[in-house]
Amino acid sequence: MPFGFHSGTAQLSFGGERVWETDTSLIAATRQAHALGIKVMLKPHVWGRTELRMETWSEAEWRAWFDDYGRFAEHYATIARDAKMDAFCIGNEQKIASTHETEWRRIIARVRTIYKGPLTYGANFDEVFGVPFWDAVDWIGVSGYFPLVPDATPSTDALVRAWQPILQQLEQLSARERKPVLFTEIGYRSAKGAAWRQWEIPRDAAADLDAQTNAYEAFFETVWPRPWVLGGYPWKWFSYPDHGRVEGNDYDFEGKPAEEVIRRAYASTATSASKSSSRR
Repeated sequence: MPFGFHSGTAQLSFGGERVWETDTSLIAATRQAHALGIKVMLKPHVWGRTELRMETWSEAEWRAWFDDYGRFAEHYATIARDAKMDAFCIGNEQKIASTHETEWRRIIARVRTIYKGPLTYGANFDEVFGVPFWDAVDWIGVSGYFPLVPDATPSTDALVRAWQPILQQLEQLSARERKPVLFTEIGYRSAKGAAWRQWEIPRDAAADLDAQTNAYEAFFETVWPRPWVLGGYPWKWFSYPDHGRVEGNDYDFEGKPAEEVIRRAYASTATSASKSSSRR
């Protein structure tokens, strides 16, 4: 996940050696992952929330932003191509910008001349049903932070029930667009209220490991097995060692009970894929 940065205006800057994920480190990490048999999707993020300002931008400001964003996407599409990455996500949670259909289609078309692998777009959970260019990408991407149950620590069963109407809508979207759904992000804070409006949880909230664990259990029980679900990327595992803080209340799950839930789900999927391959 390389980053571009908003300066509070329509200008978007990226690249250079001062950012966290340099081009060199992205390529090196991809080589390490491929050596371990892990597939890689490159998903550039824009750092800095400017939605309120975006709502009042002039046509000139939007042109400037999309000119910058086009260069941003092309730069990382080139890295995805050269590093032989397995997928490319053209954008992430740009729910105001994504209404500008013509500009996104132009960017997608340009990216396809550079990178020949599958493309997706990571829509926010409250954006996914209105993205106007799903036909132009290969997978429907969604950040799956749907508010499920307002209880502090809901049970897995309650969360499974809460997923049902959402899954019905996602399945209908998948059928209409004839494309699978990829959870470009799925994650829960280890804090009370993790399966509700997580972005409203105070940063100093008390940790609640059960809230995170139950939420992941519900996801892998009821969402993961759906035939139209391509997969998902749990948010978040840091790349440097020993980051996990068991007592923490953030999205990381290293060293927490949720880690074992995710490990079992991925191991089961790998075993099933291996059996299916051997039968063929």
